[in-house]
Amino acid sequence: MNMEIRVERAFHAAHRIWQHKERCRFLHGHSYRVRIRAEGGLDRWGMVADFSDVKAIVDQLDHCVILSKEDPLADVLKREGQRLFLLDRNPTAENLALLIAQRLIEELSLERAEVEVFETENQSALCLLSRENLPGISFERT
Repeated sequence: MNMEIRVERAFHAAHRIWQHKERCRFLHGHSYRVRIRAEGGLDRWGMVADFSDVKAIVDQLDHCVILSKEDPLADVLKREGQRLFLLDRNPTAENLALLIAQRLIEELSLERAEVEVFETENQSALCLLSRENLPGISFERT
C-alpha cells in the first residue's frame, strides 16, 4: 500500500544561468517556494517519510549561491568562503525541481515525487519523477 505526503517549503538563494544570452546570466536572487507531493510505503513508524527529513533536503539550498560546477564564478566565490551549492548543470527552476525530486526518492526511499519549484509567484517548474527514471544529477555543497 502506498501513501502520499505533501510539504510546502520556502528557501532564499542566488543563482545565475551560466552562458545565458539575456539577463539570467547575471547573479540574482529569488525567494523560491517548493511544493512537494511524495508517495511511498509506510515505514515501521507508520510514515511515508519524516517531514523534517523532507524539509531538510529543501533547506540545504537556503541562503546559498546555486551555480553550475562549470561556472567560473564558482571558484571565485569558493575562495571567498561563500556558501555554494554546485550542480552538474545550470540551476534553472526545472533542474532544481529535478534535483529535489531525485534526492527525495534516493535519500528517503520514496517511490515517486512530484516537485514544483516557484521562482516567482507566477512562474514554476514541475517535475514528476519515479524511482525507475532517476536522472543522476550530481551536486556539491561547500
